[in-house]
Amino acid sequence: MKRILAFTLCLVMLVPLFAGCGKKDENDKGAIIRAYMTSDIYNFDPIYAYTDDATTKIMGMVYEGLFRLNKDNKVEKALCKDYRIIEDKQNGEYKIEITINKTSWSDGREVSVDDVIFAWKRILDPEFSCSIAPMLYDIKNAKKYKSGDCSPDDVGLYAVDTKVMEIQFEKAIDYDAFIETLCSPLLVPLREDILSKAEKWASNVAIMVSNGPFSVRSFKPGEKVALQRNPYYYRDIEKDAEDKVVKPYRIYVDLSATPEEQIEAYNAGELFYISEIPLEFRQDMKSKVKVVDMQSVHTYYFNTNNELFKDAKVRQALSMALDRQKIAEIAVFAKPATGLITDGVFNTSRKNSFREEGGDLIKTSADVQAAKKLLNEAGVKKGSFTITIRNNEVDEAIAKYAEGVWEGLGFKVDIKKLGSKKTLTENEYEVYIDQFEEAFEAGEFDVAAIDLQMFSTDAFSTLAGFASNGYSGTALDLSDKEGGGWDLKPSVTGYDSDKYNKAIDNAFAEKSDREKRAGYLHEAEKILLQDMPVMPLVTLQNAYAADKKLSKFSFDFYGCSNFTDAKFKNYELYTDMEDKADEAK
Repeated sequence: MKRILAFTLCLVMLVPLFAGCGKKDENDKGAIIRAYMTSDIYNFDPIYAYTDDATTKIMGMVYEGLFRLNKDNKVEKALCKDYRIIEDKQNGEYKIEITINKTSWSDGREVSVDDVIFAWKRILDPEFSCSIAPMLYDIKNAKKYKSGDCSPDDVGLYAVDTKVMEIQFEKAIDYDAFIETLCSPLLVPLREDILSKAEKWASNVAIMVSNGPFSVRSFKPGEKVALQRNPYYYRDIEKDAEDKVVKPYRIYVDLSATPEEQIEAYNAGELFYISEIPLEFRQDMKSKVKVVDMQSVHTYYFNTNNELFKDAKVRQALSMALDRQKIAEIAVFAKPATGLITDGVFNTSRKNSFREEGGDLIKTSADVQAAKKLLNEAGVKKGSFTITIRNNEVDEAIAKYAEGVWEGLGFKVDIKKLGSKKTLTENEYEVYIDQFEEAFEAGEFDVAAIDLQMFSTDAFSTLAGFASNGYSGTALDLSDKEGGGWDLKPSVTGYDSDKYNKAIDNAFAEKSDREKRAGYLHEAEKILLQDMPVMPLVTLQNAYAADKKLSKFSFDFYGCSNFTDAKFKNYELYTDMEDKADEAK
């Protein structure tokens, strides 16, 4: 309450200063918008955004890829200025040539195609675990490189000059589908010189840079995130006004306030945008907010190397016992999942949905008796395991519900919350370690809860990562193998199915017939959810409320926020609110 009183007093004192003032202060850089845009996040490395919808809400404003997909499912050029498809069947040449726009990183260095190529080859590096790698497998030799069977120079990615890149393919592909995949917010450029400074570069504002409309000005997990206008984003700093492209100056997210303080601040006009509604207030605010679907499914991953989960019947039983409609009611802004792939992912074109075509693969209601029967068939009457979650209230509420249901089946269930911790790198940069991400990538869990972000509009991108025949993206140990060739590891779940692998192989091999390819992918999803190494629970939604003074913000297909054109009426009255918020801590 002290914050609200202080803010009100501040307004009373400021109003006379601005009354009758028709000229803009020369020190005025633009609006500073206080927003509760996301729950706690831990790093800004785009390749890890697929595990946490909180990161998704911000990442699209920090990085910009070659293309984007708007909320109407239309492909738009972003960093890409122009492209052309080149086919020479006689000589076996199939490629796309992309020219990028002139723009710069937040430190002033121009964005080049080398930054795109570096980021993509990082994803494909065989010694780097990265489950989003199959998105790039249409590229010549990309899958071979990820499998350790060729060098990075053999991958069909080449810089013609600083602004033109060439993407080569082994044969003709569905080029439109490939461009749609390049709309993924995970396939953005990165800087090799930045990543070389520290292993956890993406949590230190002194290291990281941005090529999107905003850069990360300050970042402290559990305390705050401040995004600031990238002054070099499509702008000539010598000629153009500071707000020519990006209207707001800064977006400030206070992560230290309690749920009560967040709602109190919003109701009092101290907080102007809120899209992470505190759980205890969601029911009361349900009629006051707007809802945007996200392409994200809250999903439980089983570690199938755990003896308790080796039998698919046990995993199926645990899934059957859960009431997904109840879980959606717990989260409030969510819908029961009926499959792993969301409604927004395309089937054969942008006009139809993979989920609608595939139908319901999971019952949304619970069947405890059927679950008990399956456990009896598997010979499992008891056992103990841990659900590992991120340290946020929605994940915890869902986990507590699952804990109660599964303990009713005879299991002993614990919940383990993992957040972040500080450390110092060898280069003396202070960075934050995402403890959940480390445990998840290392497979150090029994059951892990993630917000599985769809990798792209193509179901193959998400489904392929559960195949073990070179699609999982898991790092290879290239240091101790004689005679060439390395064992291709399964996904972090440990799941390995010849039947599933074949379905993914067939989908990858089918380059021209979208309908036939979609059939293989529907088959793969059915196999996956019959074996249940992953358990989809609910499809997540982004619910938000905004002050009437705030306008012209939007969302893309993935639910990423876009504040580039946001307008904030009478923002001059609130320019020092960020400083006051920091002082109040």
